[in-house]
Parts: sequence; C-alpha cells; structure tokens
Amino acid sequence: MGKRTQKNQKVIEGNRRNERTNNKTTRKNKAGRKQQQKAPEPVTADLVKVLIDHFFPDLNRDLSRLPDPRLDVKIIYSKEHLFYLGLSMFLFHCGSRNQLESERQTIAFYYNLLALSGTNEEEIATVGAMNNFMQIMNPKNGIELLPGYMVRSLIRSRALDKYRNLHGEFMIALDGVHLFTKKGTHANSISKTINGEQYSYYYALEAKLVTEDGLGLSLATVFIETEKEFDKEDCELNAFYRLEKIIKERFPRMKICVLLDGLYANKHVLDICEDNKWAYYITLKEGSLPKAYNAAMLKINNSPKLSMDHSPEYGVYQHLSWALNVKHEGRHFHVIKCEEIKITKDGITKKTFIWLTDTRPDKNNIVQLVKEARCRWVVEERFNIQKNGGYELEHNYGTVGFAMKNYYYLLQISHILHQLLVRSDLFLKLQKKIIIHQFSQWPEKIKLFLAVMAKTTLGHFRTIKNFVKRLGESFRNQSFSELTNPEILGKIQIRLDSS
Repeated sequence: MGKRTQKNQKVIEGNRRNERTNNKTTRKNKAGRKQQQKAPEPVTADLVKVLIDHFFPDLNRDLSRLPDPRLDVKIIYSKEHLFYLGLSMFLFHCGSRNQLESERQTIAFYYNLLALSGTNEEEIATVGAMNNFMQIMNPKNGIELLPGYMVRSLIRSRALDKYRNLHGEFMIALDGVHLFTKKGTHANSISKTINGEQYSYYYALEAKLVTEDGLGLSLATVFIETEKEFDKEDCELNAFYRLEKIIKERFPRMKICVLLDGLYANKHVLDICEDNKWAYYITLKEGSLPKAYNAAMLKINNSPKLSMDHSPEYGVYQHLSWALNVKHEGRHFHVIKCEEIKITKDGITKKTFIWLTDTRPDKNNIVQLVKEARCRWVVEERFNIQKNGGYELEHNYGTVGFAMKNYYYLLQISHILHQLLVRSDLFLKLQKKIIIHQFSQWPEKIKLFLAVMAKTTLGHFRTIKNFVKRLGESFRNQSFSELTNPEILGKIQIRLDSS
C-alpha cells in the first residue's frame, strides 16, 4: 500500500470516529433535552393522604370510636395505627404478612404511617401485633361498616353523581366469591366431602356499586358460614336474603337498581325488589321461570316491531328485542333479549343475553337499558382483579378468630382507594401545583412543563401495576411532603374521570 493510500485511509478512519462522536453527542443532547422537558413529579405517597383527607375526612374519627377488645394495660398501639398497617399490606400489594414485615422497616414508612393514623407511637407495630388485633377485633363493631361509609361519603360529596343510570339510580351488582379452601373441617366455612376427604370452603356474597366504565366499589358483604353440606348456589341465595336487609338498613334512601344473575330469578327475590322499591335486571335462563321464559320468547317472536339493530362498536352487531308485561304468579315484568355477534381476527362469536326487568323498554331507551343490564360484568372483573391483580384475594391471610373477615374488608377498602387514585385527576393537580410553585419566577418553564404533562394518571404511570409499585416505593422511602398540609395545599377539587 502506497503512502498516499495509507494517508487517505487514516483520514477516512478519522472522519468515521468524528462522525461516531458527533452522533453520540447528538443523542446525549436529545436525551438531555427530553430529560429537561420532563415535568417534575409530586411525592407519589402524598396521593394516599391527600385523597383520604379529601374524600374521607372522618375516617380516623370513626376508627377511634370503634370498641377496643384489648385490656387497657396491654394497649401499646392504637386501633388507627394497626388499621393502617393492615391496610398497607393490600394498598402496596405485599401479598402476605411476611412480606409486609419486611416492607415496613424504614423510617419513611414509620413517619408516613403515623401521619395517616394521627397517632404518636414511638415505633411501628410488628405484623404479629397487627395480626393479633385482627383476630380479636369483631368486624361487626365497625370495620365491616367502613367500605359502605366510604361509598356513602362519595355519594354525599356528589363525586358519583355522573354514574347514576337513566332513572337516577345507582347500579348495585351482587355476586358470590370463593375466598380459599382448607383441608379438614373448620369454622365459618362450607364443609364438603370430596373423594372421601373433608374440605372447608370459604365464600362471601358481595354487593358493589358498579358503573358502565368499570368502577366497582364495595358496598356491603355477608359471609356464607354454614357448616352444612349445601352447594354454593343454595348458600348464595340464602345469603342474599340477609344482605338485602343490610343494604336497606344502611342505605334507606338510596335509589337502587340491582343487577343479579340467573340464580335470583324467583318470586321471593322479585317481591323483595318490589317491597324495597328497587329497580332490577335479573338474568333469565330457560331453566328458571320456564313459563315466563316461554311466554316472553313467544311474544318476542310474534312482535317483530318491538326490536331494533344496533352496533355499539366496530365489529360488534346486536339485535335487540323485548316483550312487555310478561305475567308470572300475579305480577308483571318486561323481558329484554340481546343477540350479539362479534367479529374479530380469531373468528366470529355469537352470544345471547336475556334479562327480566321492571323498566319498560322501547326504541328510545333499549340501547341504554342493555348497557345497564350488562354492567354486572364489573363485579366479576373486580373479583378477578382482586384474585390475580396483586391483592391475592385467595391467599389465606388468617382464619383464627375474626382475622379472615377483617383482612377481607381491608382488601376491599384498599381497592376502593386504588380505583379513586387511578381514576381521579389528583396526581395531575398536585403535579401542576408543584410546577407553579417551583418555577413561579420562570413563566416560560411553567408553560413548557404544563405542556408535557400527561393527560391522565394512567397516562403518566402507564399501568396500574406500575402505579402501585411506585406508590409502595414512595411510601417506604419518601416522607409525605408539605403538600399534604391542608394550609399549604389549599382548596382542591378532585374529579373522577369517566372516559
């Protein structure tokens, strides 16, 4: 190779090195600009305290009024302290008491827990102390009322008004849920013999306030506790008769529309709905109320004018039909039928839904009535999330004494808080306050940061799993900021997003 060729080769290699260096510098500058344009965030843990203070300002007062089963001389930790420690196990998706024991051992966790409870213990309680309290604390003395109190507080603050149905009623879906199974015979369970071995099944019947966009808030619960060999359906129906009395007693003036599955299609349930002045949608199957079912199908087939076609979204087609004034044992109700075809890349699926209802359908309201009737899926989805979405509903947190029930209520309370945190604009409003406060002297930066803020809470955190993870990390490692002080935060209006 000649000298001139070698020199040219060196020049080429030098140019390539310079190009690579320039490219790296350009990427760093772009990354730097992106980093500079990222809006500052509030302390994520602040969300919990600000939300509770805003929507549930009387929660600590209610906790302090609960009767304490412990001896006065043996009380070291307040009821509020132990309540919030147990709540944190579900709020941060610890999954077990052992994991909570590890998570709680930080200074920030201690200070944040005291800030929530409003108490001044010298150290944080052990999980064992918390579990002992859950075992002896009868939930009927107050903890079982808390989910309903929280929903009532949201209703009184008008935060849920947008979720009322066509007739101004709140939709309440009821469903049974399996909690866990233990081998052998145990209290507070359904005993069954399978292949010659005895098993204990733990069930609960839950009433949730549900909405069309998937919000599901626990309203009241009864546990199916018989020790006799009944199947789940029989026990669930018996539990309904207890649960409806609880709902009527705790929410006497609430306008309610109940959403029930085919198990409840009977005269006794219809009488209860009429006596309580509850509207209803009840799944109607061919095997339940066979005379009424056959009469309704005959009316639908002979009245083609009482029908219409509808497409709620691309690839989904519905044929909606209805029968008016179907007679059954001295009463009249209406029947709605929805035949749905869904076209996807995996093929075509066909489904048929039938409900009996007290609301008279017509061509002007039938689409909305079908939407309301199908909201019962929300309660099933909420239970699925509680089982598989980090709450570990089917994990045995404790069955000694009242532990199982108390942990169930704590799980429901944490799920209420999570849904409000994710669906509200609280994070965005706190972020806006921080931007305006920190950059008050630089209006251009305020405009820049406000422009690059996420439009929703999930738009910022991307997934609920990531949000809960960030929430737990922040609670363990960052003390609440000054924004949790009402005097510094000022007045704030938290709104729920129904999009």
